[in-house]
Amino acid sequence: MRKEKIKLIIAMLIFGSLGLFVRNIDLPSGVIACARGFIGGTVLLVARLIKDRKIDKALIRKNIIQLVLAGAAMGFNWIFLFEAYRYTTISVATLCYYIAPMIVILLSPLILKERLTAVKVICAVAALVGMVLLLDLRSGMQSAQAMGILYGLLAAILYATVMLLNKFVKGLSGIDSSIIQLFAAAIVLVPYIFIREAVSFGHMNTSSLLSLLIVCVVH
Repeated sequence: MRKEKIKLIIAMLIFGSLGLFVRNIDLPSGVIACARGFIGGTVLLVARLIKDRKIDKALIRKNIIQLVLAGAAMGFNWIFLFEAYRYTTISVATLCYYIAPMIVILLSPLILKERLTAVKVICAVAALVGMVLLLDLRSGMQSAQAMGILYGLLAAILYATVMLLNKFVKGLSGIDSSIIQLFAAAIVLVPYIFIREAVSFGHMNTSSLLSLLIVCVVH
């Protein structure tokens, strides 16, 4: 268990720095999310082929509906999260985003048929109360901050959706599931970008481009 816990801590430390890099990227949130899907998926696919050339296509076909739905939810989850970073502080956006596990806990009896224990309920409520206290809503907020919180909460709902859908993916390794979901996220976001976003990379400086690559490859 110690090895798994260390991996989880490292993953959370990497994720915790996401907002710092996203804020430094001079691109719309949808474009960042789409690039993250395509570049991240490609990097993982190359790593997967180098490690083991065999990819179980039958398992992918068996889980394709769950994978595509999770990928779509993941893509729009990124857009809302990145928008939350722009409208409010990184800490507030992250706090709102972290209610996703609470949503999963509360929905797990209905969707996953898991037992909802008193300890789980107490932990979920305590986490929610802690988030509200840290947000310090009593002091009031500007409209931009309110929008940031709303985007953060919408991102959390979609992230919870991804987690619940992943519970129904059977037999696939984490890297194979991630590859399909990343490409699915990118493909789903392409029409959204052409409709809603103005795509231009010419104005990006070196710092912005480097931050984009870090978000796409490292995170």
